Amino acid sequence: MKFYNFTKALVLKALLFSIVWTIYSCKSTSVSQQNNGANHLQNETSPYLLQHAHNPVDWYPWKDETLDKAKTERKLMIISIGYSSCHWCHVMEHESFSDTSVSNFMNKHFLSIKVDREERPDVDQVYMTACQIANANGNCGWPLNVLAMSDGRPFYVGTYMPKKEWLNLLNEFIELYHEDPNELEKLANHIHNNLNVDYSRFSGTKDTAFVEEIYKKYITQIEQTLDMNYGGRKSQIKFPLPSLNRCILENISMFNNKSLEKYLYNTLNQMKNGGINDQLEGGFSRYSTDAYWKIPHFEKMLYDNAQLISLYSQAFQYSKNPKYKEVVDKTISFVKTYLLDREHYFYSSLDADSEGEEGKYYALSEIEINNVLKDEKERQAFCKAFNISSSGNWEKGKNILNKTMDDEALAKSLKISKEDLISLLNSASKKVLEYKQIRKKPTLDDKMLTSWNAMMIRALADASVACSDTSYLGLAIKASDFINSKMFQSDHSLLRTYKNSKASVNGFLEDYVFLMDAYIRLYELTFNESFLMKSKDLCDYVIANFSSQDHLFFYFNSIKDKQLISRNIEFEDQVIPSNNSVMADVLHKLGLYFYNQEYLNRSKEMVSNVMQHFIARSPEYYNNWLRIYGSFVKPPYEVAIVGPQSSQLRNQLASNYLPQVILIGGEKEGSLELLKDKLQEGKTFIYVCRNKVCKLPVTEAVKALELIK
Repeated sequence: MKFYNFTKALVLKALLFSIVWTIYSCKSTSVSQQNNGANHLQNETSPYLLQHAHNPVDWYPWKDETLDKAKTERKLMIISIGYSSCHWCHVMEHESFSDTSVSNFMNKHFLSIKVDREERPDVDQVYMTACQIANANGNCGWPLNVLAMSDGRPFYVGTYMPKKEWLNLLNEFIELYHEDPNELEKLANHIHNNLNVDYSRFSGTKDTAFVEEIYKKYITQIEQTLDMNYGGRKSQIKFPLPSLNRCILENISMFNNKSLEKYLYNTLNQMKNGGINDQLEGGFSRYSTDAYWKIPHFEKMLYDNAQLISLYSQAFQYSKNPKYKEVVDKTISFVKTYLLDREHYFYSSLDADSEGEEGKYYALSEIEINNVLKDEKERQAFCKAFNISSSGNWEKGKNILNKTMDDEALAKSLKISKEDLISLLNSASKKVLEYKQIRKKPTLDDKMLTSWNAMMIRALADASVACSDTSYLGLAIKASDFINSKMFQSDHSLLRTYKNSKASVNGFLEDYVFLMDAYIRLYELTFNESFLMKSKDLCDYVIANFSSQDHLFFYFNSIKDKQLISRNIEFEDQVIPSNNSVMADVLHKLGLYFYNQEYLNRSKEMVSNVMQHFIARSPEYYNNWLRIYGSFVKPPYEVAIVGPQSSQLRNQLASNYLPQVILIGGEKEGSLELLKDKLQEGKTFIYVCRNKVCKLPVTEAVKALELIK
């Protein structure tokens, strides 16, 4: 009996100890979690995901095991998509995702996934399309918040919501899920059925006749959408749209369209003088929140600046306006200062916010200017030049620098010479910039994206010949060397993103097409055939792994990727031209370089089918397709430069605006068919050819230009 009581006491003690230890362990674990405060995003490399790694929301990254977990547990999903420099993403993160009442509800009822749209544009593309299907008003953007079934089919897609609305929305759908789950199934099926498009119905056109009247008809339709007074498209907000303006510039050059020439110069001038262009440090913001280019949405993206460097380089070549060269040089200076890594690749973006406030780094009050600029002449010139006032031209009495007068008019109004004005402005700008740089700078998204880096490589190549600056070409080649050494896998496929010395995520179609385009441009400006061969190898890889079932267009994802709830083909040219239109352009050029009729035929059929099935609705959203159509209306010249002086003559030719020319050559004959039998010992000749027919060779760039023009 005593033994029993003793044993019983031991058991009770052990049980009591176990309970106490369990409580202590739970408390310790809880304290540890609170101290760590990290969710499942903590080991990711994306700056956007890491911004949410310490939210009380139990976020997961988009991975196979995450999706399998949702299916196994039959949990509804929240898929929240954004990017690191997105202002409203920050607002919703602060208001809702950092709030414990919201996070507790989300954690209890949903499996929540965070997606960086720049890292996974395929996921973003699917759910953005779902948003457009679900919202007749077209109110789609970022953050993109998706409520989905456990298999990923969305039943609701929306954008930013204040905390109260967001919590009410989640509660309503959870109640519906418990009361009548079939209603959610109906909603999900409706969106999903509309997501899955039969693309084969867009590929029946075999007519590849290219007619100038058709091309001009759609150019005229685009012209009607343009703001002739302030530039850009008619809208209350303005995007730079470099792809559209490139199409217009080529039209002006090829068809001497004077009305569009006036529009283009107006647009370029308004953008370079507006607040969308950082007047102190250079670099363009993503868009203007007004119709006059004055008040930017302050985030600065690599892809915008790359494309605008190319556009202003080409505009400088065409117009010889030195102000456009200034824009190119200053924008490249911004990119080198803020977005260039020591490994010679380029970061993705700068945030719109700093210290929790949009535009705080950029905006200045008149009082601040007065305190910085003690010299009255400097102060007067600076304030008048950049539209500085005591009331401010933005919020809270702050000013966004923008120019309202050209230098000649401003100098005249101040009764000083233009030279004196420029001297005053340079001195004043330097002082204001030094003052501004004391502030905390916007957050940097320092991941590398292959497609955006490829655009920057192309931009630097374009700038190098426009501005006669070989250092730009050297920078482009170093960036391409980085991609060659770090971003290819053993099967010759591309990776998309690089961060913390690690390349990851299988490349998407846009990574391949923009890199192919960059390689072609590097070949033209170096005559190094390895660039052209790399472009062709990538082209063959894309044909094998991205082709649609009818072997005409190209899917966004490779066949090697795990497929999403739908597999998309991108057609529309937006701020960035569609990857299929860039692919059509690449096929056209490579077809000419390699005498590859299959490439040429596929390019022609792609363009013809888009013209047949899409462009009539809104030609402004198919501007790159239309530009390529124009290159079939007026086929490009193939200009071969062969001999010991080929580099010098190439550079002389390339310094001109020649959109309908592909350059080919070298000091030796090379392996390309068009160069065969054209090398003559000790002499350099330029052969101007079209459709494989060459005119008599010349020895001077000026004479070659005469044959081209």
